[in-house]
Amino acid sequence: MNRKMNGVLIATVCLLALTACRGGPGVTAVSSPAAVQKTVITPAPAEGNASPTAPVPAPVTGEPQKKQDVSVRAIGAHPKGRLIVKPASQASVIPLGAPSCYGQEADLNWSGDYEAVWEAKSGGEPGKIFTFPVDFEIIQPVDTPVELQKFTLGETDIFVYVPRYTDCHALETYLFGVKDGKAFPITYEMEPARVLTNIGQLPNRRLKSNGEELIVTGGYGAGQDFIDVYHFRYDAKKHSMILRSTDKVKPSDLQYDEQNGGLYF
Repeated sequence: MNRKMNGVLIATVCLLALTACRGGPGVTAVSSPAAVQKTVITPAPAEGNASPTAPVPAPVTGEPQKKQDVSVRAIGAHPKGRLIVKPASQASVIPLGAPSCYGQEADLNWSGDYEAVWEAKSGGEPGKIFTFPVDFEIIQPVDTPVELQKFTLGETDIFVYVPRYTDCHALETYLFGVKDGKAFPITYEMEPARVLTNIGQLPNRRLKSNGEELIVTGGYGAGQDFIDVYHFRYDAKKHSMILRSTDKVKPSDLQYDEQNGGLYF
C-alpha cells in the first residue's frame, strides 16, 4: 500500500516538472524559483514624444475676443485740414457681446489712450489738441470711422464728436472748433467755477443750433420729472460754450426730428 502511494506521488511530481519545463498553458517558465519577476506593462508614448504628456485643454469658443486696433475712429473734414480721433499709442476692440441700452450684441467697443489730432492742409506735423479721459470708450455698430457733424457759430466751424451712438441715459459729447486754420477743444462753462470738457445729451435728442446759440437736451434717468434743456452762447475768446439759461421740460413734451436722425443743425 505504501509503495503504491509513493509511486503515485513520484509520478505526480514528475508530471508537474515536465509541464513547467514545456511552458504549459497559464504557466511561465523561469530559470530559478527564486528569480521570479513581475512584468509591468506601461502605455506606449505618443508618436514623436519621449514620454506621455498631459492633455491640452481645447480653446474656449463662443466668447468675444479682444484684439489690438490702432485705427482712426473719427474724421472731421474741413477746407483747412481734418480733425481725427485716434489712439496715441495703444487701443483694443471687442464685440459688445450682449444687447443692452449701450448697443447690440455685434456692436464694437474700443478702449485705449485716445486723442484728437489736427492735420492741417498747409503741411507740418499733425498737432494733438485734446487727450480723452483714461476711461474713454467708443461704441459703434460698424468699424468704419465716424464722420463728425459740423455747424458754424460766428466765424468758428464746430465739430461734434459723440463716441457712443446710444446710451442708457446720456451721450457723452465733445466739441472742437476750427478757425483760421487752427483747431482747438471747446469747453462747456456751466458756471464760472464749473467748466466741463464734455456734456451728456439725451439719446435721440441731439444738439440743436440756430446760428446764434447751441441747445443741448440733457440726459434722463429714473426718478426725473423733468429734463434740463441748456442754452449756450459761444465765447470765441475763451473757446467755450457759456450757459445762459436752462429750461425744465417734461419728457413727453420733447420734439424729435426723425428726418435728420435727431440732429437739428
